[in-house]
Amino acid sequence: MSLLTPAVAFGAALGLFVWHASGVWVNFDAHARGSDYPAVWGVFAPLLGIVLFYYLLWWRRGRSREYLPSRWERATAIVVVAGLGGLGVGSLVSPPDPVSQLTTWPVAFACCLPVAY
Repeated sequence: MSLLTPAVAFGAALGLFVWHASGVWVNFDAHARGSDYPAVWGVFAPLLGIVLFYYLLWWRRGRSREYLPSRWERATAIVVVAGLGGLGVGSLVSPPDPVSQLTTWPVAFACCLPVAY
């Protein structure tokens, strides 16, 4: 029996989508806060967790926004928050098996979307 079922493939694709959305959101936010290189933040923040924590907890706090968030920035933030919330909920309600968590995560993500909105 193969472990790569359509549900697992969809969960893995959703994980990549949320991971990409986190980089796009950091890029939008860094640009709005006046960073000289927002693309660098957008690339390295999802790749290296320590860079993301530095950006969120230190760099972002010291700078105010130059303009309001756009529709695309709000949409990417909603996807990231729902993705992380769905990952947390999915890990709590599913068995400690990566395949089970990948099949539970899309359902938890869909349930977290209205909450994140």
